Amino acid sequence: MNNEDAQLLLKCHAFTHNRIEHWKMENGFLGSLRPFRGELREGNLHEVMAALRALSDELGRDQLNRELISSLWGLYHLARAWALEPEGMLRSNGLLSKAQIETMETWLNLISYAVMILLENGGEEEAFHGYREYVRSRVLPLKKELEALLPGKIQDEEILGLYDQYRDHGGAAPSRLDEFEKKFGILLPEDFRAFYEQKDGSGYAFHILYPGEDAEEAAPFYLMSLAEMEDVKRYFCERDELLEEYYSPEEIAKLDRELKPYLFHRQWYPFASMAGGSLYLMLDLDPSDEGTYGQIISYIHDPDFVYYTADSFTSLLRESNRNLAQLEEIEY
Repeated sequence: MNNEDAQLLLKCHAFTHNRIEHWKMENGFLGSLRPFRGELREGNLHEVMAALRALSDELGRDQLNRELISSLWGLYHLARAWALEPEGMLRSNGLLSKAQIETMETWLNLISYAVMILLENGGEEEAFHGYREYVRSRVLPLKKELEALLPGKIQDEEILGLYDQYRDHGGAAPSRLDEFEKKFGILLPEDFRAFYEQKDGSGYAFHILYPGEDAEEAAPFYLMSLAEMEDVKRYFCERDELLEEYYSPEEIAKLDRELKPYLFHRQWYPFASMAGGSLYLMLDLDPSDEGTYGQIISYIHDPDFVYYTADSFTSLLRESNRNLAQLEEIEY
């Protein structure tokens, strides 16, 4: 996410962008509150925080961008006025549950603290410390649930050996994740970073991810290490190729609306694969207006096409655990 993309995102989430037709003007952080449709979209928080991280240097400058500060101030003030003040439109009309009020207060505290520290040049580590703890509190219980499920699903001796290797797998140091980001000039989603700090991949052929609407249709995937991701990136999604080079307008119309119309894209990062197959799960760091930064997409071979899978790595893991719980055993 570059500076220009980050500022556009923040303006949309703060409802200050001049492109009123932009999908996130209606469905972003502020837009989704008025009118309120009953759901607080956590993906909006993650996009705002990713944009802030991309703008860390910008916010630390002596001369600040007035439009940027106006967007941040407006997002915080209006969200608090509408959702947290007793006389605000959401609370006064009983549209928010107690849990939703607490969630919004947490989100606004995380945003405002990050902005305060960045404006003070207090450093990225301090600015996003609370947010990263929040993300860990969401994703690490799912990792614990996954690892509680795995032993009961292994009946094959060969897979048991792979499981033993998985248990010995360590995580990637934060500095290694930083190195990966700098190498490709990207910002990894925080939930992905949090998981990989605990486990740097699952080992070849040890399938731990089972995305899909139900267990019977779920395809198995193993997690690549960061080193494997770097290797795959040398020959897959190392270039941009549009769908129009391969497909008719009628076929392209079937593309999920959260994706931009590519078949291969530099801003897609494969992180999981099926052993012996040509299927990939990828981080999408350049979604369409209706997508979310860091969403999960899948590449399916023969016929080659891409599909929306989940709005985040956390959502992917939650869906996968649900499916894994319903499977009798893990197969190679």
